[in-house]
Amino acid sequence: MERLKILVAEDDPVIRNSLCELLVSWGYACDKAEDGVAALELALCLDYDLLILDISMPRLDGIELCRRLRQQPIKQPLILMLTARDTNLDVITGLGAGADEYIVKPFAADVLHAHVQALLRRASTVPHIKWQWGKLELAVDGHQASWNQIDLNLTVKEHLILEQLLKVQGQSCSKDRLLNAGWSWSEVPGEETVKTHVKNLRNKLTNSGAPVDLIETVYGVGFRMNPLYAG
Repeated sequence: MERLKILVAEDDPVIRNSLCELLVSWGYACDKAEDGVAALELALCLDYDLLILDISMPRLDGIELCRRLRQQPIKQPLILMLTARDTNLDVITGLGAGADEYIVKPFAADVLHAHVQALLRRASTVPHIKWQWGKLELAVDGHQASWNQIDLNLTVKEHLILEQLLKVQGQSCSKDRLLNAGWSWSEVPGEETVKTHVKNLRNKLTNSGAPVDLIETVYGVGFRMNPLYAG
């Protein structure tokens, strides 16, 4: 099952980056937009499971952005509104524009996490909880991964790459596909970046006792999990 994708639209760069870091740490893919117009353009051309919109944004505020999206003939994402205003009128206006939920800033990280999980459950969109390949186990939530019960201590990018390799169940996975799995549209890494992360991932696996060829290189294509170790 594909990793759930969330778009954060927030004009404050500190808040925007912090929100994305939290979402990635919880197992979601995340894109960022610095204003309502940029968010609208992304939402119209890419499929998101959830949009987190600040109400007070330049060029196009969250309320108007929400209204315009709800009028479009596209796959409609869930929408969570963020605002520093908590009057009843603001809540009614946000929900009336088509938002699914409303949260007032400042808020604790665990409160945001609970709102995100509740919204995604409401949509019956449940992510895959764990992947396994023989003695290799990887949990989507929390970025835990182990070989023969030995913790691999993966970085976020290594975890995303390994998850993508496990998703295709032994089929070849191109470098472009790994780039799409591990990096957002706004990042522009090259194939050498993927090779470096795969090399580091292999080192962590072999240091934990995994076979050196657990992740195979498919020359001219990319990488795959070795079928010899699937069972």
